[in-house]
Amino acid sequence: MLLPLAVAVLAATSYFSGPPAWNQNSRLALTRALVEQGTTIIDDYHATTGDKSRRDGHFYSDKAPGASLLAVPAYALYYGASRLVGAEAPDVRLVPLDPRDPNRDPAARRPGDRLAYNQAYRTALYVSRVGSVGVFAVLGAVALYLLALRRLGDRAGALLLTAAYALATPALIYGSAFYGHQLCADLLLLGFAGILLGHGEKYMAFGTGMCLGLAVLCEYPAAVPVALLWLFALLRRGPRFAAVAALGGAPAAVALAVYHTVAFGGPLKTGYDFVYLAEFAEGMRVNYGIHAPDPAVLLELLFGAYRGLFYLAPVLLLAPWGLACELRGWPPGPESRSQETWSVRQIACVCLGVVGFYLALNAGYYMWDGGAAIGPRHCVPMLPFLALALAPAIRVVPRAVVGLALISGAFTLLLAAAAPEAPQFGDPLWGHAWPRIWATDTGYAGPANLGRMLGLPGPLSLVPLLLVLAWCYAQARPHLRA
Repeated sequence: MLLPLAVAVLAATSYFSGPPAWNQNSRLALTRALVEQGTTIIDDYHATTGDKSRRDGHFYSDKAPGASLLAVPAYALYYGASRLVGAEAPDVRLVPLDPRDPNRDPAARRPGDRLAYNQAYRTALYVSRVGSVGVFAVLGAVALYLLALRRLGDRAGALLLTAAYALATPALIYGSAFYGHQLCADLLLLGFAGILLGHGEKYMAFGTGMCLGLAVLCEYPAAVPVALLWLFALLRRGPRFAAVAALGGAPAAVALAVYHTVAFGGPLKTGYDFVYLAEFAEGMRVNYGIHAPDPAVLLELLFGAYRGLFYLAPVLLLAPWGLACELRGWPPGPESRSQETWSVRQIACVCLGVVGFYLALNAGYYMWDGGAAIGPRHCVPMLPFLALALAPAIRVVPRAVVGLALISGAFTLLLAAAAPEAPQFGDPLWGHAWPRIWATDTGYAGPANLGRMLGLPGPLSLVPLLLVLAWCYAQARPHLRA
């Protein structure tokens, strides 16, 4: 049962290979610097991104280092194999607006110029992403399935809930790109699963702490939900479990402090204290750009056609109702094999806390739209906690969940095929993704997926992935009623 699910999620997140962009390039720059030069300085790669910091005459990635660090093993294997066979190294060149312009330095890019990335660069970005974000997307989906199975006591319902999350929400979009948000979501989810499904063993507690520590290493704001989850572990599993979990999170905390000290001069200094571009630095000058939540922005984050979560993933419309039901203790959870009842209210409170934190944070952030993005990308880490609240709807109106999940899945596949960097204007679904999937000439930065590489045009490029997903469902179906 778990194998078809893992194959489906890995196939879906690996199927897409969007064009290089600032956010992803910034993370890859740090990965390359660590592997190729053994340093945190990205001077040789900084021209590929505007998401960078500058300190003492050197450039650094301004992102939390977790995604870059987790991608090191995959990129190191790729880099070593490339050097062994004498393959082309990842590279970028400047294509000036005026072909007669002698300037060919990517770092001296002027308005109208563009960067052209060679295939080795795109492959490096793809390998780094699949080897980090893609791997944890699979682990997160498995963890969510086990949580849903414990909650529902029904394999079919658990599979439906997991598929709705992994394949029909922005979790797929950001699981197909080299960002830290989906990594953070899956690590928080793995930590939550360790608390709920573990039986108090030391190795489980230590692993739970490692996952929670890595979540903060990937995205700084995760420190708040990690504190909430640790408190939940203390109350549910006791002081010993919580102490071992804290010990498990210590290596990530030490790694973060060392990185900050080496790159930015102190354990509490981050790349956001030295942001290079003036417009970003000004926005983050006060409290890193975080202010009181704006109710109008919150409505846009949930229902707007520009960045609205429910607009792009309507299946999640059933989650707030489910969360309200669970806060009242309905429907009660089935008993586990150990006869320990499922604490519906407690878990709902934790989920509400995580969801509420990310919504408030995003609604108060100066760049609440996430720049060039699809959906509320800063809210992506909360998605598995929101998806868990689909359990009541799956029990009461399963057909509605299936119908909305199919619509959401169609939207999500279309958006993933268009890459997550939608323009900072218009409707990302019908104004950005829909025209791009039909385009015959996708351009130098057009959507890329396996179907396109096989020569399949337009929406037909998604057919191979749909066939793989259908095969995975066929493999899982005999086990759903077992």
